Amino acid sequence: MQTGLVRRHYDEIIASHYDFDPQSMIGNSLNKALNQIERHVPSAAALKVLDVGIGTGRFLEKLRADWDIEPYGLDLSKKMIDIAHKRLPDLESAIDDAINLGAHFAGLEFDLACTHFLTGFVALDVLAPRIVVRLRPGGLWSYIGGTQEGFPVLLRKANTKVCRWLFGIESLEVAQFVNNPANEREVSLALDHHGLEILQCETFRPGASFKDLKEFLEFGYYGGWLTPFIEAIHLHQASALTRIILNGVFFPIEDHHSIVVALARKKE
Repeated sequence: MQTGLVRRHYDEIIASHYDFDPQSMIGNSLNKALNQIERHVPSAAALKVLDVGIGTGRFLEKLRADWDIEPYGLDLSKKMIDIAHKRLPDLESAIDDAINLGAHFAGLEFDLACTHFLTGFVALDVLAPRIVVRLRPGGLWSYIGGTQEGFPVLLRKANTKVCRWLFGIESLEVAQFVNNPANEREVSLALDHHGLEILQCETFRPGASFKDLKEFLEFGYYGGWLTPFIEAIHLHQASALTRIILNGVFFPIEDHHSIVVALARKKE
């Protein structure tokens, strides 16, 4: 996905809405990651932590409640980083693409690296070596990422004749818009391939419920989950008539995401 497009999405659309977290999908995923860390890291530990794709700093704020952390963060969006600094005044940050991580925080190794919901934009096999090299021996990687198994009902409905006719499209496929791995097995194989010992790995399938188009846009467009899909078909700009049609034939929807939450250790 183009870097400039992703930056614009977050700076102009998502940043000011991100922490509302409709459906609580982000918060619940972060809590699962915290629970994994709690099982493997003593609460008295002091941690030098790197959060790549730090967003608004929610995870490091949660982490600080139980550990003494020295926080570092990288994000593509200045608006997101600005919010993170309000949460974490001592945050050392950089604004850049995760692909360029090696250009930042020179000479530092980290006890814990976090990448949460980043593999939609940076493929896991591209991201993994950049993370592993920044971990000290025995350091941990907290990984959260969606898979291509997510939102099957939405995808099926988006490919119905009515929707394809309304938006002038042939078909929509997940891989057109995101780099997410296929499933938990693909994540596990990638972590193992890059020299990591997997401590825990699970698939979280949180439900998502939308009574109408407005509720769906709050989650998918402004919340950031499906912004590229929605913008590609101009759904956020749908006419009043199109909204009436969609609310009549498309909604309500009950669906679920598919999110892998993993904790892995760099082999010593």
